[in-house]
Amino acid sequence: MHDVGMNMSQLSMSVKHIDDTIALARAWSHDLYHATEAFDMDRIDEKLEAAMAALDEARAALAGYDEAIEADHNAVGSVRLV
Repeated sequence: MHDVGMNMSQLSMSVKHIDDTIALARAWSHDLYHATEAFDMDRIDEKLEAAMAALDEARAALAGYDEAIEADHNAVGSVRLV
């Protein structure tokens, strides 16, 4: 549905795509962490741990995005041409 020039379904799908991309990057970082951990690569392990923490924080920031989109949509309302 278009409201004030914004397609809410498309917005929701776009944010979900971002969330999915972050989740994938987190999974790759986790896999790399375990691969480097096996070889006692402490310096890169620290970097990957920091990256995983940042990705976890990014996903947490997006938690509840559907409800936020819906609330904003309801607050803005629809533009009606008369």
